[in-house]
Amino acid sequence: MSAVPMLAGVGLMVVCSSSLAAFMMMGGEEETPDTTTTTSAGPSAPDETFTIPTDDDSLAECYGARHWDLRAAFGTDKAALGGHYTSSGTPEGRSNSCTLSDAEAQCYLDRYPAVQAYAGTNLKLARKHYYEVGMGENKDFTCPPGVTELKCYGERYPDLQNAFGTDYAARSTTGTIYKLGQHWRNHGQAEGRDFSCP
Repeated sequence: MSAVPMLAGVGLMVVCSSSLAAFMMMGGEEETPDTTTTTSAGPSAPDETFTIPTDDDSLAECYGARHWDLRAAFGTDKAALGGHYTSSGTPEGRSNSCTLSDAEAQCYLDRYPAVQAYAGTNLKLARKHYYEVGMGENKDFTCPPGVTELKCYGERYPDLQNAFGTDYAARSTTGTIYKLGQHWRNHGQAEGRDFSCP
């Protein structure tokens, strides 16, 4: 009868010894499970999903963002942009789609340092940034020269400032930016003038 308690004691000692040995081999630290998800694009690939807006206000904004002359003439006035699309843009074959081509996404990426920081060279992420941030900030995706570059064009040349003024915020077909755009198209480009921003 004394053998049963002795066997139970040996069994308990073996279990305790095994647990102690395992604890000592681990160094007393708990192991943290690996929660990194790896996909074919690498660890924690950015979410490239977005929705292309199709509501009237968004289409008007995209219309202005695509065409420098409309942004210069109407600014962000969605009613004026929408009205122009209906009366003139459609017959002229202009697009008001919010689908950015690769060239437009690249121009958007190249124009804004914040987009470069967000997207790197990824055009899908540049599009996502436009739809989720840039559109709300009335940023343009037209390829240069756009309103941003036309302002730099005017600031670069005193003769253009004398001819067209320096009210770069005014939006109309008689405003400085609109006139600078016309000058670039009709004269400045052929004269080898520079519209780049410093």
